Amino acid sequence: MLHKYIAFLLVVLLPHFAFAETMEKPPELAPYIKAESPIGQGALTRLWLKGYDASLWTDSQEWSMDAPYALSLRYGMDFSSDEIVEKSIEEIERINKLSKETLATYGQQLSKLFPDVRKNDVITAMFLPNKGVIFFHNNRKTGEINDLTFAKHFLGIWLSPQTSEPKLRSALIGKQGA
Repeated sequence: MLHKYIAFLLVVLLPHFAFAETMEKPPELAPYIKAESPIGQGALTRLWLKGYDASLWTDSQEWSMDAPYALSLRYGMDFSSDEIVEKSIEEIERINKLSKETLATYGQQLSKLFPDVRKNDVITAMFLPNKGVIFFHNNRKTGEINDLTFAKHFLGIWLSPQTSEPKLRSALIGKQGA
């Protein structure tokens, strides 16, 4: 009986979302976004361990793929570059059903952009319509990918209606409880 109770608690608590700590506007956004607060924010935790706080920044009243926006993740624990890239590719593949060649290309591109992260490091992805995405790590540009399809696939990890984390998506786009 105790094992069933523990299993039940793990199932209920595994995808647990905590309140996100308020994130300050990343300074690298100043040339692109004037808003002083995010339109939404959330946190992803697993078994009481915070993976990251996330915030979505835009000057638009509502999030849209037609306007510049930025997604910032402040990590709550250490992750290797390989771990970040592997999980990103898994999520892109789950949502988009892309060819192995495309996924391999995406993986190679991301490997060049993502360093290992430590607790409280911030990675920001700045989406520019008609251009692509610029990546920053702790306020320093790590690179850009001028491919809108890639940008939409990558940011879809959090923002696609097919995301594996729909509650976090709702919090980010300002539609919590929707």
